[in-house]
Amino acid sequence: MNKILSYIVAVALLLTAVSCAKKKVEVGRENPELEIQKCIKYSDKKQFKEAVECLEIFKSHFPKSQWGIEAEMMIGDNYFRQGEYLLAADSYQSFVKLHPVHPKVDYAYFKSGLSYLKLSPKAIDRDQDYLDDAIANFEIVLRNFPDTAYLSVTKANLKDARTRLARRSFYIGKFYYRTGEYIAAIPRFQEVVDKYSDTGLAEEALYFMTIANMKMNKLEAAKENFSRLSLDHPQSKYLPKLQEKLIKKAEKQQKAEAL
Repeated sequence: MNKILSYIVAVALLLTAVSCAKKKVEVGRENPELEIQKCIKYSDKKQFKEAVECLEIFKSHFPKSQWGIEAEMMIGDNYFRQGEYLLAADSYQSFVKLHPVHPKVDYAYFKSGLSYLKLSPKAIDRDQDYLDDAIANFEIVLRNFPDTAYLSVTKANLKDARTRLARRSFYIGKFYYRTGEYIAAIPRFQEVVDKYSDTGLAEEALYFMTIANMKMNKLEAAKENFSRLSLDHPQSKYLPKLQEKLIKKAEKQQKAEAL
């Protein structure tokens, strides 16, 4: 009796699983404008995996049609909406390579950059491998498509990406500075000053460069840092303190040389 009951339960579970299984995605070959709507419906219902499957089939059925090309972009959008940012970026980059003069190629570059930005953790002490890719795509949009509808949002995201890189360089420089490894710290601060002067970190980076060079008795280099700080940030709160330190350091050095 127990075996019969177990069999009945097993069959019931199987039937339930079958009834709950998702229907196979089917796309016809007759009318692309009608068939694409099936894929759009999946996307609208947030069934993104089914939408991607549908779009892949649709693209194979209508590879050269207007909607077939649009499907390639829509695949990226559905990957993006489900948080599969690397797959999204790959899809957008593929679109760019296949359709470099398409009217929506600016969108593909923008979403590529945004996908790479999403892949980059906000914590500055973690790997930021994709930020350079994000910046490259955003810069293409600004350089090649000055009239794009995505101009303002691209600028905002580019600034975000650049600030993250600046903060990472500054963070590493500050770490080396705190541990007394000034030779390693200075290039990181220099990178902030040279490449990311618009991120609001250059002033403090110049301050630490000046101090680091003084600690290594490189007075001329410290003076150059101080001069750059004075020119770029004439109202800096660090100037009086640094000037005093430089004067004392110079006097001490002169006394040492006189002995």
